[in-house]
Amino acid sequence: MDRLLPVISDLSRPYWDGARAQRLVLQRCPECRDWVHPPRPMCPKCQSETMAYEEASGRGKVYTWSVMYTKGNPGFDAKIPYATVTIELDEQPHLFVIGNIDCPRDQIEIGLPVEVWYERVTDEITLPQWRPAK
Repeated sequence: MDRLLPVISDLSRPYWDGARAQRLVLQRCPECRDWVHPPRPMCPKCQSETMAYEEASGRGKVYTWSVMYTKGNPGFDAKIPYATVTIELDEQPHLFVIGNIDCPRDQIEIGLPVEVWYERVTDEITLPQWRPAK
């Protein structure tokens, strides 16, 4: 496979297990209820060390985006050009995830409502990706 795959750690395993089950599972602090992504050992808001995972809605909006017109680093050999998006999830302001979007480039715009879909890459790795919300 000529695609670079994520490295799964003990901290990120619930996220990747959720993706494999087609669920967007993110950390949420049981103390202050703030959502956290990417996974961290401690809540950046209240410093609680008792982080948990919960299922998020899988809905958000395009916060920003970029189109790649040249091949990047080895392992990121995709069909050129392709769009990479930063999604602000509906759960809270400034809760971001990054992925690709399944949408014609001329229809991508900041604020576009999106929903998650799942791309199975291997038996262990499924990537959350994005498309315009229905």
